[in-house]
Amino acid sequence: MKLTFLGTRGEIEARTRRHRMHSSLLVSYRGCNVMIDCGLDWLGKFERLRPAAIVLTHAHPDHAWGLKNGAPCPVHAPQKTWRTLQRCKIDNRQLIQERDPTKICGITFEAFPVEHSILAPAVAYRISAGRACIFY
Repeated sequence: MKLTFLGTRGEIEARTRRHRMHSSLLVSYRGCNVMIDCGLDWLGKFERLRPAAIVLTHAHPDHAWGLKNGAPCPVHAPQKTWRTLQRCKIDNRQLIQERDPTKICGITFEAFPVEHSILAPAVAYRISAGRACIFY
């Protein structure tokens, strides 16, 4: 499993070139790429990465609004996130159940609720593939 940090900025002003894009992580395993989060900065740009799937942690603008015009692949998120993103034009919505491991492109994602925002409930993921396991 290979991790590529595509962005690390939240809803703050960009201070450096390395910190300019909204939070996003690319998880690659056996030639398949899964993008975690797709903030507003990614609107119209994430297609160049050609992710096989996108997984969302929550519905804040810096994590999900890059998808407001749709996505070229399935998008996976918990029910609470989908409720917040009702206006997004995402055709292929996939539900992730909390604490129920879900396999996406050979990578296992297990969602755990975390405290982050009352308006946009969030989850963290245990991500595992092969012998590697991380918590994001």
